Amino acid sequence: MIALLGLIGLLTGCNLIHPPVAEYGVPYADYEIKGTVTDSITSAPIQNIRVTVTQILTYTEKDSIHTHIDTLALKETDSAGKYDIRFQSFPLDKLTYKVKADDMDGLTNGGDFNSQAKDVLFIHTDLTGANGGWYNGKALKIVDLKLKKK
Repeated sequence: MIALLGLIGLLTGCNLIHPPVAEYGVPYADYEIKGTVTDSITSAPIQNIRVTVTQILTYTEKDSIHTHIDTLALKETDSAGKYDIRFQSFPLDKLTYKVKADDMDGLTNGGDFNSQAKDVLFIHTDLTGANGGWYNGKALKIVDLKLKKK
């Protein structure tokens, strides 16, 4: 009797009769934005520049326009002026992110620089390596920023 109960548990718990069904998932993709921040005149890399990636979503609800700003990541550039920001998001056909570089330390690291921002557009065909399930793949954009001194 115990052997029969064990066999029933094995057959129903090990997916031998019915394969598992994917539930409660959400499609997602991996996104990466990386680049180098340099001085616009000398092309020297700038260390300790804060790079922020935000997503700005605008939608209309009952004759009102709403804007939602979501900060996805903050990184500082390394000694070579490089940054690398990775995040996951729902894989819409067109996703626009704002990449902004801010000099937070003033005259340190080569001067006092103005901020610079660029919009980055990911489209669905940028994604590679999807697995046919919830994972829609990954996409990479290189965004180099050249800052001007104040």
